[in-house]
Amino acid sequence: MIRVFLLMILSVCLAGNVSGAIESLEKPAKGKKFETLVIRFQENLGFENPFDLRSNQIELEIRQPDLTTLSLSFFYDGKNEAGREQWEARFAPKQAGEHAFNIIINGEKRAAFSIPVQNSAPGVRGGLVLADDNATFAYENGETFRGIGLNVCWTDNYEHYFRKMKENGANITRIWMCPWNLSFEWQETGLGVYNLESARRLDGILELAEQYGIAVMLCLDYHGIAQKGQGFFRENRWLDSPYNKINGGPCTDGKELFTNAVAIEHFKRKYKYIVSRFGHSPSLGTWEFYNEADLMAGQAIPMNRWHIEMAEFIKSVDVHQRLVSTSATRNYPEKVADAFRSPAMDYAMFHIYNALNMAPHMVDIHEMAVDFYQKPMVIGEFGVEYRGADRTAKADSQHIGLHNSIWAGWFSETPVIPMSWWWDNYIDPLDLWHKFGDLARFAGELDFGQAHLKFQTLVPGRLAAKPDEQVFGFIRAIYAGADAALWMKNLNYQWSMVSEGHQLEQVGDFTQEIPGMLPGAYEVRWYDPQSGTFMGKTEKVRVGEDGQLRLAVASFERDLACIIKRQK
Repeated sequence: MIRVFLLMILSVCLAGNVSGAIESLEKPAKGKKFETLVIRFQENLGFENPFDLRSNQIELEIRQPDLTTLSLSFFYDGKNEAGREQWEARFAPKQAGEHAFNIIINGEKRAAFSIPVQNSAPGVRGGLVLADDNATFAYENGETFRGIGLNVCWTDNYEHYFRKMKENGANITRIWMCPWNLSFEWQETGLGVYNLESARRLDGILELAEQYGIAVMLCLDYHGIAQKGQGFFRENRWLDSPYNKINGGPCTDGKELFTNAVAIEHFKRKYKYIVSRFGHSPSLGTWEFYNEADLMAGQAIPMNRWHIEMAEFIKSVDVHQRLVSTSATRNYPEKVADAFRSPAMDYAMFHIYNALNMAPHMVDIHEMAVDFYQKPMVIGEFGVEYRGADRTAKADSQHIGLHNSIWAGWFSETPVIPMSWWWDNYIDPLDLWHKFGDLARFAGELDFGQAHLKFQTLVPGRLAAKPDEQVFGFIRAIYAGADAALWMKNLNYQWSMVSEGHQLEQVGDFTQEIPGMLPGAYEVRWYDPQSGTFMGKTEKVRVGEDGQLRLAVASFERDLACIIKRQK
């Protein structure tokens, strides 16, 4: 929520060396850490294009309590009823103490003032930042973040989806800016002019997300803007692009978006406006340049260079330092590989569809990507069928792919579990929200705190009735300091086998060994992922000097989970 304590200054006589003081300056009298300060003024500055924050420098210079300085651009927000241009800066301070501000317009200081900033109330966490490991992000106040969520890339009713998400423990979503949702720079505006109706709608969406405790991965564009022809979903729109020469733009082909100097400059102008307007919001979790960038026209070398240049640019103008990435399928990973390896990119993101056995596939993809890119990796989209929600529901009527993917994701080294697609024609109409709630209820019982997380696929245990036989199962463990969690799945519990008519057989009683535990007493709570409930009484077990915790596991048909906590 934008918290504004406005003090109207109708005629200003501000600190020294100020020429032509700004009239009707609105500024807060005080502020709080991580909460947005809004500074506004109304003045016709006479710029040829007021949206262009590269040619026109309307800067809020900030001296923080530790004496470091920041520079944040004012953005143009249209004209008021009196025909005066409205200019606004939004700043969420990260330090408590006195902040000194100068407003500088094209090199001329027009105002100077200071605002005291207090510590925020408990529970105000700020935005997302990188953590010390690849399995979590963190909030700016230091709290650990692990994301449970799904795509809600476009909708007319974000409050409905955000409410459903909060009710089911979800805390992150992904939203597109595209021609049919939050259209920002397209046919109706022309090149270099931005849709203020969309901008104000996005203001409201981010404020709503903050109210519901949801981080937004904001996708700034999608692959179809550079593609000719229809595309499978009729999503390709190059012929309508303001960057297309036939519409007055600089490019004859979509692949020139990554090499044409004029196009690159316009992208920087757009990104500077977007960062200046929306970057303040703690619900703005990450900037994502493109949905499935590898599907765009263009060659690997210029595409990688473009992404690195733009990531470095955004970091140079974003005083709030929100996380930066792009996304890709696995079709042409070479188009983003160098970009993902670059320090300018904070995490890698891929989309996974049509895997026959989702659980081990999700685990393997996370492990390989983290090892290759040496940074966090997020599966930003997944599904058992990419061609439609109807095909998804028909292929997997028991929704096993959804279930296994999010559980395997939580037991993988990633800060955000795999994010389902088909929100409006699969998840919501079939009321599959409980799938996220069932996972969140379990996940909330393991306190990550500052613990180093370790993930491991365990060797399946031995059947009680046949000690020479291993359990036919897939078993994942999370170690969180002295505590742990397990997820055990029948190997045949996968959507592709069940859809073909394979009958699941019970996984018999067995003993599971969990290595690497500290000696001492533990409590074990069993959980049924299918019903989303904890089962029976808490069990007590003891680990000896060998570090092996031995669990007696009761038979199950589909999957089973448990939380293991060391007693003090």
